[in-house]
Amino acid sequence: MKRCIGVHTGEIMTGKGETVLKSDTNNACMVIVAYDQERKIGSLAHALFYENEQKRKAHSSLVRDANHAIDEMIKEMTLLGADKNGIEIRLVTGENVSHQQGDPIYTKKLNSAMDVIKDKHLRVTDHSAVDVGNKHVVFDIETGELSYN
Repeated sequence: MKRCIGVHTGEIMTGKGETVLKSDTNNACMVIVAYDQERKIGSLAHALFYENEQKRKAHSSLVRDANHAIDEMIKEMTLLGADKNGIEIRLVTGENVSHQQGDPIYTKKLNSAMDVIKDKHLRVTDHSAVDVGNKHVVFDIETGELSYN
């Protein structure tokens, strides 16, 4: 039987095998999904972005920016046995990101996350940046399936 774990604002959860990670996109700038398909180990982060360091420090320690979230995800996954070279990243933009095509703020936040991923030498899956607005993201680690409802 699969275990379902809710991932809330600013949280990161990691699991393996018969685990399903689920998060809403409320207040999320980005939901980040990391997956080692060969070892069936995955992680999901409900991440936020801040324009400056002062705004980031003003929020709870649970709130993760993309850079910190990805570091924590990789750390937790490797502790469970994932190979960093086998991890792929998918990005899902949430309700807190402008959804108008060509919007400079949306583009800046997405590019910021992509830069973090490139700096860490991680792979991004095809069609990785998906804009779902106000929905739930469900990640089945056993199958690698990512769905939105």
